[in-house]
Amino acid sequence: MHPRNLYNQPPDFLALANSHPPLLPYIVQTANGPTIDFKSQDALRHLTQALLYKDFSLNVQLPVDRLCPPIPNRLNYILWIQDILDPFHSAPAIAVRGIDIGTGASCIYPLLGCRMSPSWKFIATEIDPLSFECASVNVASNELHSRIHLHKALHHEPILSPLLGSDTFDFTMCNPPFYSSREEIEKSTLEKEFSPSAVCTGADTEMITPGGESAFVRRMVTESLTYRTKCRWFTSMLGKLSSLTDVVNSLRENNVENYAITELVQGQTRRWAIGWSFGDERLPDSVSRISNQSLHGLMPPHNTIRQPLGSADGAVALQKLRQALSATEGIIATQERTDPDRVTIGLAATGNTWSRAARRKKLKAPSGDTSQRTTSPPVALMCQVTLSHELEFNWVRGRDRALFESFCNHISRKVASKPSS
Repeated sequence: MHPRNLYNQPPDFLALANSHPPLLPYIVQTANGPTIDFKSQDALRHLTQALLYKDFSLNVQLPVDRLCPPIPNRLNYILWIQDILDPFHSAPAIAVRGIDIGTGASCIYPLLGCRMSPSWKFIATEIDPLSFECASVNVASNELHSRIHLHKALHHEPILSPLLGSDTFDFTMCNPPFYSSREEIEKSTLEKEFSPSAVCTGADTEMITPGGESAFVRRMVTESLTYRTKCRWFTSMLGKLSSLTDVVNSLRENNVENYAITELVQGQTRRWAIGWSFGDERLPDSVSRISNQSLHGLMPPHNTIRQPLGSADGAVALQKLRQALSATEGIIATQERTDPDRVTIGLAATGNTWSRAARRKKLKAPSGDTSQRTTSPPVALMCQVTLSHELEFNWVRGRDRALFESFCNHISRKVASKPSS
């Protein structure tokens, strides 16, 4: 579960039920204390409503024949989106615009997103009339109509139809239908070794789509090739590991190497989320990669490079780092932060000025030749260097991976070098 998730510790079910009396009849006493009957759809619905009201001041209607969203899982996804948009937790609170594809009757992602992040606004699409109507009620009853706009999706429209206009967005999110048919749902239920720990109340419109979730998200990938930088990050949740493999293969086939994967775990339920971008923003490995060895082949390239310092003295290493940066032409320190156990420096570079080839090229250039440049060259690389017990480089912006890796190698060699005698 995400480290910022409120539900890393289970709620006090009895106290929750006392504050939300409709939940009281579903309290079950166990050897480990009070819990609820997770196989009762009424119990799950009242639990969800109680948590939303207690923790987010949200009043939400949940129809009995539509999906009842598990709040910890949904919160995991929202928190990961926050990490994607501000991976170093340093950006000012600027307006953020998101698109929720298939928002459902609960409209859960926009409601949670707006409560968690006051600067967020949403367009939420929904194709099912009953779910659309209920989502409209939930937005209105929580007075969020100025921040959440509901869009009635049509079958013939692109999935990412809100991007057809002139507006740009910061992210898309989606919890697509898992299955390709009712038969697949029944087969999946029969193949489970144990009965599910929680009941599923979803309608066919929420659970079934031609080709299942894999086809749905791969269609999103195809559509995103047209919209590209009209959205900073395209994302989706996935319920099957095979679907994650399919989507990663689709991204790679379309030469999209700037992507991210996370794992969303709630109890015995494991989901994945994937995001991809056509921009030059880069995410640290802590946001874009997971350490599950069985998924290693699906992971995106590293954007974080670490070099151990060994027994080197921290103060000496910091001095050498500063000297290396100041001696490297074209490097600009954009910010610096000192914490008790680390120093973090933000850097920008206009190009490779540190390699032997770059230095030879400069020596061969005619004296005083500036190529008649009257404006500063564009920034080609932004990264963050952190010195603690190790030297850590995080790629922040740029399109040239070789440039980032070359810079890391150059600075690492300088910091690790022995003083000349």
